[in-house]
Amino acid sequence: MLLIVEVADTTLRYDREIKLPLYARHGIPEVWIVDPRQRRVEVCRKPQGTVYAETVSVQEHRTLAPAALPECRVELSALF
Repeated sequence: MLLIVEVADTTLRYDREIKLPLYARHGIPEVWIVDPRQRRVEVCRKPQGTVYAETVSVQEHRTLAPAALPECRVELSALF
């Protein structure tokens, strides 16, 4: 698996505190948590144990691509 995308409309805390450590522990290389209320995507990469070494928040007016598929770009404004 290259990427997991979670849409966290009402589950943001659960996705961050419960799911994200599980994904890291199982070596999922990249997780996007879409936060429609804040109109942003949290990008988590480089799992190490139960955490991700790299986490950035990307606002809606940007373009985002998975690390494993850089040619597959997503205009975040289209998501919101």
